[in-house]
Amino acid sequence: MKGIAADVTLSRTGFHDQDDDTESPSKVVVAQEAVELEKLQRRLSVRDLATQFENGQAAATAAAAKLADEAVAVLSICNKSPSPVKADIKRRLSGGHQCSHGHSHGHSHGHSHGNSPDSKVKSPGDGAPVFRSSFRRTSGNIRECERHKVQEVMVLDRTALTKKLRVLLSELAGRVAGRNKDDVTEALAIIEAMDLQWIQKENELAQEKADLKKTAALFKQASDDARRMVEEARANAQAEVEAAQAAVLRVEAALEEQTQSLSIAEKEELEMMRKEINEARRIKMLHEPSKTMDMECEIEGLRQGLSQKSVEIVQLRKELLAAKRAGQTGHYELQGEERLGGALAITQINEGAVDVSKCIIQWHRIAVDGSKGGPITGATRPQYAPEPLDVGWLLRADLTMPDEKKESIFTTGPLDAAPGLGNYVEALFKKGSSEFNIRLVQQNGEVLEKPLHRVMLIDRTRIKLYKGRKTIAKEEYTSIIQLCGARGGGQAASRALYWVANKGLSLMLVLDSERERNAAILLARRFARDQNVTLFGPDDGISVSKISGRLP
Repeated sequence: MKGIAADVTLSRTGFHDQDDDTESPSKVVVAQEAVELEKLQRRLSVRDLATQFENGQAAATAAAAKLADEAVAVLSICNKSPSPVKADIKRRLSGGHQCSHGHSHGHSHGHSHGNSPDSKVKSPGDGAPVFRSSFRRTSGNIRECERHKVQEVMVLDRTALTKKLRVLLSELAGRVAGRNKDDVTEALAIIEAMDLQWIQKENELAQEKADLKKTAALFKQASDDARRMVEEARANAQAEVEAAQAAVLRVEAALEEQTQSLSIAEKEELEMMRKEINEARRIKMLHEPSKTMDMECEIEGLRQGLSQKSVEIVQLRKELLAAKRAGQTGHYELQGEERLGGALAITQINEGAVDVSKCIIQWHRIAVDGSKGGPITGATRPQYAPEPLDVGWLLRADLTMPDEKKESIFTTGPLDAAPGLGNYVEALFKKGSSEFNIRLVQQNGEVLEKPLHRVMLIDRTRIKLYKGRKTIAKEEYTSIIQLCGARGGGQAASRALYWVANKGLSLMLVLDSERERNAAILLARRFARDQNVTLFGPDDGISVSKISGRLP
């Protein structure tokens, strides 16, 4: 019982000092949720979807333009190359069409053209000389038909173009030899590379097209969702406005009907009542502050008179007890208010008596007739602050001196209840739950370096100690829980309570005032009694049935 018997002291009694606890976890949670909401807003932003759509469209346009530029570049190479093989490729791509000068661009069929010596038909076995002669005859007319050929080639698709080029180059490879054959082979390699490159570009273009369609679908869906949300919000706002307008119209109609139904006499009476109410309000505002001050002064005077009468009663009880014990000598007596909310202390009345700090002390709770009672566990200090369980009982302090001599001192009578405490507890009980500001000064018998500000919640099913979202202890009413007043010394003992939350946690708590401390103890015991649980301090051997009638 190290914790319950410890002294309870506070450097200051205020409960509004700034706590140096670490940052509450709620701030971290709020920051994380804000970051997640910001990320979600960026993902669902219509502006971002529109930007992605525009980027995909620009990329597709650039890819198409690049493919067109490559096709034009290939045709330009065919037109500008001095190689006879490439010139013959261009001639064969023309498909045998005639230029404006009447020259043939297909295979020679043996028709003579004027008296030119090159107009004779050449056999395929003549090889390169025949090909060069044909190239010289047609080179002058290629420039004149260039636009027509380019248009004709652009009409062809990639598959037909590459197929035609392969066929032509394969035919030329079988008809030429030497350097021209190398040119044909090189042209075939170029065609193959171009075919592979075109296939790759087509795949990339198809992928970009799919991405573009997907982005467009997302953009359309986002636009539809935004439009639907705007329409729903507009419809809701319109409905609320219409409902408000209808309510205003109904109120106006009711007021108008009521006004019309009032007679002239009733209107005059109503006006007179309004004037009387305004006059009463004015008088109340003028006189209420002074009345409040008078009541406060009267209450303060009653308190002082009650305190004085209490002191006189205690003094009379002491004198009566001294008269009864005439001839008996004592060395100690009890000082302090013998009521709930006060504090008792053992003092020396004889200079030759042993110092109180050197004596072994044990406080007892006994019946008025002295027939029943028992020791108060943990109450072994010269000071003791009565708790609600002590009301209606005598208190006895047994002192054992170093020389084994013993002396017992008593209170002059049963402890009195605190005025108004019963009504206060009844009001809290009707609420169902109450919160008390406390300071945590000891935990498991160890004094904390700095008291911690916390909130103690007492409701119908449990007791909870927390701050913000952080919970220190939360226990339902069971036989394991113990709750009583502090049984040690110290200037804050009358405002402190001892709570055993479970087998591994005991706490010493200091409340704002003696009234709050006693109300918290009584309220918790009443809630626990409704749960068929006896809620007292350690080793309190008094049954509920015997003390329930004495509780304030």
